[in-house]
Amino acid sequence: MEILRGAVNLIEKTNCIIGNTVKFLLLYMAVTLTIDVIARYVFDSPTVWIFEMCKHAMLYIGALGGGYTLMVNGHVKVDVIYSILSSKIRAVLDIVTSVLFFIFIAIMIWKCSELAISSCEHMEHSTTALGAPIYPMKVAVVVGAVLVLLQGIAKLFKDIILLITGEEQEYKTLN
Repeated sequence: MEILRGAVNLIEKTNCIIGNTVKFLLLYMAVTLTIDVIARYVFDSPTVWIFEMCKHAMLYIGALGGGYTLMVNGHVKVDVIYSILSSKIRAVLDIVTSVLFFIFIAIMIWKCSELAISSCEHMEHSTTALGAPIYPMKVAVVVGAVLVLLQGIAKLFKDIILLITGEEQEYKTLN
């Protein structure tokens, strides 16, 4: 049981660190978009690069923040019936439905890896005036999917621990 708890803690610590790091991209987006608005409307000199860089930052937030969002139970779901069930019954349902999750995430990692490898081989860049590299973003999507997979494994371990010991595991914060 301690091995499972240790794995859960390691995965959640990793997702917590990455989630708390990529959130600073929101600050970057706010500052750069403010600069763009000022440049456009005050100085009548719009930038070419800010909007594209903010799209890239948003992709990194979405891709790399997925594991953290799963950890804190932040993904959108319909839980009208699920929420009234006992924690052990929810754990059983989560274990049963985790098969679908693992199939989906495995296919996502596989297909996104193919795209990322191809993009890296060709050193793919955007076709906009900025011409920013795209291949790091495609790699980030694969890394993010792996982080979601790891968090799914941690959730599975937590459900198993709950069924065996009756102990509900809360996620660990870095505070």
